[in-house]
Amino acid sequence: MAVTDAAKPLGPVVVGVDDSETARKAAARAAELAQATGRQLHIVTGVKRGGAKEVVVSGSERILVDWVSSAEQTLASLITRLSVTATTAVVVGDPAHAVCEEAERVGADIIVVGNRRVQGVSRVLGSIALDIVRHAPCDVYIAHTT
Repeated sequence: MAVTDAAKPLGPVVVGVDDSETARKAAARAAELAQATGRQLHIVTGVKRGGAKEVVVSGSERILVDWVSSAEQTLASLITRLSVTATTAVVVGDPAHAVCEEAERVGADIIVVGNRRVQGVSRVLGSIALDIVRHAPCDVYIAHTT
């Protein structure tokens, strides 16, 4: 009994990141999984609404930085650090929703999340990872990142 369609291309491995060490470790694991399975790596970051711009002062200069451009730079830096080829997306909105929506949009077969330990209800998984597990349109791999 065939469970999968052999002609169906493999969907990408999606990983949601921010600028944390936990996210970098999850991205490294996602890159390993993508390479080992011959899949595309797709790195996503969610930028919350509201904090759209920041002014950075350097000496007498004031530089306006928008969060989307900053997030794009973070993704580019991560790709360089991992030495991988990947597609990226910066999605404005709640980070967990952004990852799940992006995974659905690209037809992902798996989302990789880290297992950052925090206090309270979300003790085993961070609250974003827990939300992704609850709402993911595909399988979720929890990378050991602590």
